[in-house]
Amino acid sequence: MEPSESGIEFEKLIKENDTISLIKHHRKFDSDFSSDWKLNETETRVEIDHFKYGYNIEWIKRKSDTIIYRTYTFDIDGNFYYGHEKRELNDKLVSRGGIEIENGKLKYIRQVYPKEIEPKFKVDYYEFELFDKGKLVAIYRADHLNHYYMLTEEKNKDKIKLVYGIDLLNVKK
Repeated sequence: MEPSESGIEFEKLIKENDTISLIKHHRKFDSDFSSDWKLNETETRVEIDHFKYGYNIEWIKRKSDTIIYRTYTFDIDGNFYYGHEKRELNDKLVSRGGIEIENGKLKYIRQVYPKEIEPKFKVDYYEFELFDKGKLVAIYRADHLNHYYMLTEEKNKDKIKLVYGIDLLNVKK
């Protein structure tokens, strides 16, 4: 499968490691994407879904002892497909999960915090970090609610805890 003209241009930016232009491209779908991310790794024309090809761009950011890896995946035409984030402390996995972009802005990051990684990955809890205008405004913790829509269901209100910020979901009634 050959990319469109926009996909060819996007692939050229990746091959040239044109960080500034890649940041501009990211801001087309996530207007709050900050320039303090450093380009870490790129992959071109890889399988991003079942028989669907595209590009992966991994960015890295350090926050004190924590290293954050964020991967954005694009289809073959350079359109945003999905995103993922992984956090490590002292080369050890702390959490991982998907990012949700809606209407050109980062809406939330869902992080899975493992209880155990080896021999089998076991979930301890999930955290949902909610954003507004690029700023973290709330963090909710839920033991076994792994989808954002579950946070807003009335039957789950007692299973959710606000651990930081503004109670946007009104769970503290």
